[in-house]
Amino acid sequence: MKKLWLQYRRTKWETKLLWTAAGLSLLPIVAGLLLQSEAAPKETPGRAPAQMDTYIPKGFVLVPIEVQNYEALDSILGHFGVVDLFQMGNPENPHQRLVARNVRILRAPQNPSHFAVLVQESAVPSVLKFGSLFTVIVKRPSQDGTEFVKDSASLRRNIIYEGDSQ
Repeated sequence: MKKLWLQYRRTKWETKLLWTAAGLSLLPIVAGLLLQSEAAPKETPGRAPAQMDTYIPKGFVLVPIEVQNYEALDSILGHFGVVDLFQMGNPENPHQRLVARNVRILRAPQNPSHFAVLVQESAVPSVLKFGSLFTVIVKRPSQDGTEFVKDSASLRRNIIYEGDSQ
Protein backbone atom coordinates (compact mmCIF):
# COMPACT_ATOMS: atom_id res chain seq x y z
CA MET A 1 0.00 0.00 0.00
CA LYS A 2 2.88 2.32 0.85
CA LYS A 3 4.40 1.67 -2.58
CA LEU A 4 1.16 2.70 -4.32
CA TRP A 5 0.97 5.87 -2.27
CA LEU A 6 4.54 6.82 -3.17
CA GLN A 7 3.89 6.14 -6.84
CA TYR A 8 0.72 8.26 -6.70
CA ARG A 9 2.66 11.18 -5.13
CA ARG A 10 5.31 11.06 -7.88
CA THR A 11 2.82 11.24 -10.79
CA LYS A 12 1.85 14.50 -12.47
CA TRP A 13 -1.28 16.32 -11.37
CA GLU A 14 -2.96 15.74 -14.79
CA THR A 15 -2.60 11.98 -14.41
CA LYS A 16 -3.90 12.16 -10.82
CA LEU A 17 -6.93 14.08 -12.04
CA LEU A 18 -7.57 11.56 -14.81
CA TRP A 19 -7.41 8.56 -12.42
CA THR A 20 -9.68 10.31 -9.92
CA ALA A 21 -12.26 11.11 -12.63
CA ALA A 22 -12.14 7.51 -13.88
CA GLY A 23 -12.67 6.17 -10.36
CA LEU A 24 -15.60 8.50 -9.71
CA SER A 25 -17.27 7.64 -13.05
CA LEU A 26 -17.03 3.91 -12.31
CA LEU A 27 -18.58 4.31 -8.85
CA PRO A 28 -22.27 4.52 -10.02
CA ILE A 29 -21.81 1.54 -12.34
CA VAL A 30 -20.37 -0.62 -9.57
CA ALA A 31 -23.09 0.52 -7.14
CA GLY A 32 -25.80 -0.28 -9.71
CA LEU A 33 -24.45 -3.77 -10.27
CA LEU A 34 -24.29 -4.44 -6.54
CA LEU A 35 -27.83 -3.18 -5.91
CA GLN A 36 -29.21 -5.11 -8.89
CA SER A 37 -27.79 -8.40 -7.66
CA GLU A 38 -29.29 -7.79 -4.19
CA ALA A 39 -32.74 -6.98 -5.64
CA ALA A 40 -32.85 -10.11 -7.84
CA PRO A 41 -35.26 -12.69 -6.36
CA LYS A 42 -33.46 -15.67 -4.96
CA GLU A 43 -34.98 -19.06 -5.73
CA THR A 44 -35.23 -21.46 -2.88
CA PRO A 45 -33.83 -24.83 -3.88
CA GLY A 46 -36.30 -27.70 -3.96
CA ARG A 47 -39.38 -25.49 -4.17
CA ALA A 48 -41.15 -25.33 -7.52
CA PRO A 49 -43.57 -22.51 -8.39
CA ALA A 50 -47.19 -23.23 -7.42
CA GLN A 51 -49.45 -24.61 -10.13
CA MET A 52 -53.16 -23.89 -10.56
CA ASP A 53 -54.15 -27.31 -9.19
CA THR A 54 -52.43 -26.45 -5.90
CA TYR A 55 -55.31 -24.16 -4.95
CA ILE A 56 -58.20 -26.59 -5.54
CA PRO A 57 -60.06 -27.19 -2.25
CA LYS A 58 -60.67 -30.73 -1.07
CA GLY A 59 -63.81 -32.22 -2.64
CA PHE A 60 -63.72 -29.81 -5.61
CA VAL A 61 -62.46 -30.21 -9.18
CA LEU A 62 -61.60 -27.88 -12.03
CA VAL A 63 -63.78 -28.68 -15.03
CA PRO A 64 -62.43 -27.31 -18.34
CA ILE A 65 -65.19 -25.68 -20.37
CA GLU A 66 -65.48 -23.98 -23.73
CA VAL A 67 -66.74 -20.43 -23.38
CA GLN A 68 -68.73 -19.25 -26.36
CA ASN A 69 -68.28 -15.56 -25.54
CA TYR A 70 -64.61 -15.73 -24.43
CA GLU A 71 -63.58 -12.78 -26.64
CA ALA A 72 -65.97 -10.52 -24.73
CA LEU A 73 -64.56 -11.81 -21.43
CA ASP A 74 -61.02 -10.73 -22.31
CA SER A 75 -61.75 -7.12 -21.43
CA ILE A 76 -63.98 -7.88 -18.42
CA LEU A 77 -62.60 -10.87 -16.56
CA GLY A 78 -59.14 -11.14 -15.04
CA HIS A 79 -57.58 -14.44 -13.97
CA PHE A 80 -60.66 -15.56 -12.06
CA GLY A 81 -64.21 -14.48 -11.22
CA VAL A 82 -67.79 -15.51 -10.45
CA VAL A 83 -70.16 -16.29 -13.32
CA ASP A 84 -73.51 -17.78 -14.30
CA LEU A 85 -73.31 -20.62 -16.84
CA PHE A 86 -75.81 -20.84 -19.71
CA GLN A 87 -76.04 -23.54 -22.40
CA MET A 88 -77.64 -23.39 -25.79
CA GLY A 89 -80.92 -25.20 -26.02
CA ASN A 90 -81.76 -28.13 -28.23
CA PRO A 91 -83.57 -27.83 -31.58
CA GLU A 92 -86.94 -28.32 -29.84
CA ASN A 93 -86.27 -25.51 -27.34
CA PRO A 94 -83.75 -23.02 -28.81
CA HIS A 95 -83.62 -20.77 -25.72
CA GLN A 96 -80.51 -20.67 -23.58
CA ARG A 97 -80.76 -22.69 -20.40
CA LEU A 98 -79.31 -21.64 -17.03
CA VAL A 99 -77.10 -24.47 -15.75
CA ALA A 100 -75.48 -22.95 -12.64
CA ARG A 101 -75.31 -19.69 -10.70
CA ASN A 102 -72.34 -18.13 -8.87
CA VAL A 103 -69.72 -20.54 -10.20
CA ARG A 104 -66.03 -19.70 -9.73
CA ILE A 105 -64.24 -19.51 -13.09
CA LEU A 106 -60.50 -19.53 -13.74
CA ARG A 107 -58.63 -18.45 -16.85
CA ALA A 108 -55.87 -20.83 -17.97
CA PRO A 109 -52.48 -19.19 -17.28
CA GLN A 110 -50.77 -20.67 -20.36
CA ASN A 111 -53.69 -20.04 -22.76
CA PRO A 112 -56.00 -17.15 -21.77
CA SER A 113 -58.77 -18.23 -24.16
CA HIS A 114 -59.38 -21.42 -22.15
CA PHE A 115 -61.37 -21.53 -18.92
CA ALA A 116 -62.27 -23.95 -16.15
CA VAL A 117 -64.97 -23.83 -13.47
CA LEU A 118 -64.48 -24.89 -9.87
CA VAL A 119 -67.28 -27.22 -8.79
CA GLN A 120 -67.82 -30.00 -6.28
CA GLU A 121 -66.99 -33.47 -7.56
CA SER A 122 -70.59 -34.56 -7.16
CA ALA A 123 -71.82 -31.69 -9.38
CA VAL A 124 -69.68 -32.48 -12.44
CA PRO A 125 -72.38 -34.56 -14.20
CA SER A 126 -74.93 -31.75 -13.91
CA VAL A 127 -72.45 -29.26 -15.40
CA LEU A 128 -71.48 -31.45 -18.35
CA LYS A 129 -74.92 -32.99 -18.87
CA PHE A 130 -75.50 -31.31 -22.26
CA GLY A 131 -71.89 -30.66 -23.33
CA SER A 132 -69.08 -28.32 -22.42
CA LEU A 133 -69.95 -25.23 -24.53
CA PHE A 134 -71.28 -22.39 -22.37
CA THR A 135 -72.17 -18.73 -22.51
CA VAL A 136 -70.84 -16.97 -19.43
CA ILE A 137 -72.35 -14.01 -17.56
CA VAL A 138 -69.94 -12.27 -15.14
CA LYS A 139 -71.20 -11.45 -11.62
CA ARG A 140 -69.92 -9.68 -8.52
CA PRO A 141 -67.21 -11.71 -6.76
CA SER A 142 -68.99 -11.53 -3.41
CA GLN A 143 -71.95 -13.67 -4.50
CA ASP A 144 -73.04 -16.61 -2.35
CA GLY A 145 -72.06 -20.22 -3.10
CA THR A 146 -72.59 -22.16 -6.29
CA GLU A 147 -76.17 -23.12 -7.09
CA PHE A 148 -77.15 -25.62 -9.78
CA VAL A 149 -80.46 -25.22 -11.55
CA LYS A 150 -82.69 -28.29 -11.67
CA ASP A 151 -84.00 -29.37 -15.03
CA SER A 152 -87.62 -28.18 -15.19
CA ALA A 153 -88.64 -31.23 -17.26
CA SER A 154 -87.72 -33.56 -14.42
CA LEU A 155 -89.68 -31.46 -11.90
CA ARG A 156 -93.04 -31.71 -13.72
CA ARG A 157 -95.40 -34.36 -12.47
CA ASN A 158 -98.27 -35.74 -14.40
CA ILE A 159 -101.28 -37.24 -12.66
CA ILE A 160 -103.07 -39.81 -14.73
CA TYR A 161 -106.56 -40.93 -13.69
CA GLU A 162 -107.81 -44.22 -14.91
CA GLY A 163 -111.33 -45.41 -14.87
CA ASP A 164 -114.73 -43.80 -15.19
CA SER A 165 -115.17 -40.17 -14.42
CA GLN A 166 -118.87 -40.39 -13.46
